[in-house]
Amino acid sequence: MTTSLTLVRVFDRTWAAWLRGVNTCRTAPTRGAVHRLRIDARRLQALIGVLTSATGAPPKALRRLAKVAAEPLEALAPLRDDQVQRRRVGRAEGTRGIETLLQHVRTRESRHRKRAHRALARIDRTHAEEVARRVRKGVVRRQGAPTPGERTLLLLTAVDVAATDLRSRLARLDVNAPRSLHKLRIALKHFRYITEIAEEVSPSVHVASQPTLRSLQRRLGQVHDDDVLLERLDRFAGRERRHRDDVRAFKATIESERAGLLRGLSRSLPALRHALTDLAARASSGAAARAL
Repeated sequence: MTTSLTLVRVFDRTWAAWLRGVNTCRTAPTRGAVHRLRIDARRLQALIGVLTSATGAPPKALRRLAKVAAEPLEALAPLRDDQVQRRRVGRAEGTRGIETLLQHVRTRESRHRKRAHRALARIDRTHAEEVARRVRKGVVRRQGAPTPGERTLLLLTAVDVAATDLRSRLARLDVNAPRSLHKLRIALKHFRYITEIAEEVSPSVHVASQPTLRSLQRRLGQVHDDDVLLERLDRFAGRERRHRDDVRAFKATIESERAGLLRGLSRSLPALRHALTDLAARASSGAAARAL
């Protein structure tokens, strides 16, 4: 089985999940549905990265598909944040002043649900499916590299591109800057999903510890949720001055949680830096050995 033919099956599965998620969120954008579609969109973006390096799919079609893949992410980001905040704030319901904050979050969620519905309705499925067909045709046309070693090397090239971006994000990381942490999280997601695809397509490829990547991604996600909520609390306190003292204790709890997450993250990042530094050399030497 050649790499490209295997990638066709991965593509069909990933694209079907994206379409299914868009349809579900158009009718019922629940927290679970929104979360799954955002994951499916990220996985489709990662697959496009693999296809760019490992197949003959037309670059123009790949760029168009990347734009299509990103549409649900842009449409659902505010709604996803509201849904997470509603759940977090809801846990503190009954505390003085929290009811007003919870109603504020619910109002925002309702507004963003309507906006998400309109944005998802504007996605042109006919155009999206035509772009996907062009990409799939290009993947099928490229019947894989001549040898298993060369095919593996193509996959490792895609992994290395993602690893390079992740190393860059790590080098510029500022743990006190929420945007810097968020960009690292996105780069880590992309790297993790690309390595999953590469390992699935070529079992001889092993480039990272998936449990470690998932753990880091989860911790970064929790930090991001805390950052978004803290920003929301500051805006709420600025607008609802009479409730400023009421949410102070809740804000202190979120800040304490975030500090603990960052301490754990700081202990985990050196291992990731070491793995990424070592990855390029190991991958290149391993691929060369398999090609002989």
